[in-house]
Amino acid sequence: MKPTPVRLIAVLALALWAVPSLAAPEADAEQVRATTIKLINQLVEQGVLTREKADALLAEMNKPSATPAPVRVPYMPDFMRKELKDEVQLDLAAQAAREGWAKAGSVPAWVRALSWEGDVRTRYQFDNYAADNAFAVDWNETNRTRALTQLNTTDDRRRFRVRARAGLNARLDEHWSAGIRLTTGNTTNPISSNQTVGTYGNRFTAAFDRAYIRGSRGDVNAVLGRFGNPWFGTDLVWANDLSFDGMSLQWSPTFTPSLQGFVTLAAMPLQEVEYSNKDKWLYGLQVGATLPASADGLGLKIGLGYYHYANIVGEVNAPNSTEKDYTSAPFLQKGNTLHNISSDPLRPLLGLASDYHLVNLTTQLDFAAGAGKRVVLTGDFVRNVGFDRAAVSERAGVDVEPETTGYQLRAAYGTAEVKSARDWQVYFAYKRLERDAVLDAYTDGDFRLGGTDAKGYILGGSYGVGKNAALSLRYFSGDAISGPPLAIDVIQLDLSVRF
Repeated sequence: MKPTPVRLIAVLALALWAVPSLAAPEADAEQVRATTIKLINQLVEQGVLTREKADALLAEMNKPSATPAPVRVPYMPDFMRKELKDEVQLDLAAQAAREGWAKAGSVPAWVRALSWEGDVRTRYQFDNYAADNAFAVDWNETNRTRALTQLNTTDDRRRFRVRARAGLNARLDEHWSAGIRLTTGNTTNPISSNQTVGTYGNRFTAAFDRAYIRGSRGDVNAVLGRFGNPWFGTDLVWANDLSFDGMSLQWSPTFTPSLQGFVTLAAMPLQEVEYSNKDKWLYGLQVGATLPASADGLGLKIGLGYYHYANIVGEVNAPNSTEKDYTSAPFLQKGNTLHNISSDPLRPLLGLASDYHLVNLTTQLDFAAGAGKRVVLTGDFVRNVGFDRAAVSERAGVDVEPETTGYQLRAAYGTAEVKSARDWQVYFAYKRLERDAVLDAYTDGDFRLGGTDAKGYILGGSYGVGKNAALSLRYFSGDAISGPPLAIDVIQLDLSVRF
């Protein structure tokens, strides 16, 4: 039974003492009796008294008095009654706040419409470079400084990193919702929210990476603003932390009780240019179907997508001009075929030499493997059908052979999700991603430390150490396919929590 406040006991005792002996006036006696019964029932509803104890008090109150002679009851002025009533209400409110009592309407509707989500991840990362790696240029830093900058290819690196994300979702009604998310990271890297620690105690950089409005009607869903990746796929084409600007429309028809389709159409601005009508855009269309997995059955999901980048090829400036500088690549990792668009040979500025029009097929098979475990097999294939060998070779100044395909095969075994203590999952993947198969800016940034022209394997596993808390270990081994020798092995040890 919940603790009974002292004032409540006093009021109840006074009522029980006074009611049976009230003689005059009769109306006041009945009013006090009714008020006492109501108070006892309220205490039962709030959990302060059990029903058994309440029934005993009511029986005591209704017991005939052994001495029916009238007893004089001290008069209580109205202001004292009101003061006592207010004190009792305050005591009840305080106890409710301490003990978490709840009742309908006690939480405002606008509070019930809000929900929080987020995660925090700490990471130890070791980057191991092969001793015979060749010299390489850091194209991203070269574009930023307009001076040729060397990429680290030989010095091993150890880092401690943190990622924290907190999102707020607001559901306005059955059709409209909105969301925002704050994350660590920086404003120049679109594919990572990691913050490397060890900056003389400086605070982390934080920024909003999502802000969107979502509308839905039946099986049609639309989102506008900055939102998460709407495509079904793997990190072969899209990095896991990637968010997009623009608009996305998804239709999810139900064909049978066990088969659902999806069609996703999106238009996403990549770079708005003030003095040109050639803004950079990404247009995408994906169709597919889902057969949800049951606890002991088979699940299947397949998606076929076409992604069309517009106005992303770098255009060479005229002599002594900077007019076409905006056509350079704002963010690069490594691998794509580039060419210098600067009119000043001492101030290099790199642009993409190829168009990127991607055809992407992704499949995932999920089936039970006994003892509550599942096997998940994933295959992802991509080809850049926008590569024009003659045009690319002309821009690059050398003959560039088409290297335009990529694929990834992955097998996972264990619990479907690692979200409780002692849940676990292990997996193995093999990846091959040729030089111009995808835009290197948006593919995974962990395998061979990002980019294309890479092949190798990934080993990993996760173990639940508590509710929504997991320890993970991943090992990446990546080598160059056709470019200069560049082999990098990466080890990541993560501790992550979700809320």
